[in-house]
Amino acid sequence: MKILLTTWAAKQYDPAPPIYTLRRWAREGEIVPQPELVGKAYYVDENARRLSVPEPTLVERLSA
Repeated sequence: MKILLTTWAAKQYDPAPPIYTLRRWAREGEIVPQPELVGKAYYVDENARRLSVPEPTLVERLSA
């Protein structure tokens, strides 16, 4: 079952991140499975989780 992204965040975090942060996570693929955009709202599987994306190293940034 899919729920609103804000509802999912409220269950996962206390306090929940701001909506613009949640939308960025959704756009950048940091939430798996990927949320679905319906109109202006994101819906996500209630068992979804956020991937921790490590900050790229200086060498990785320079070689990109």
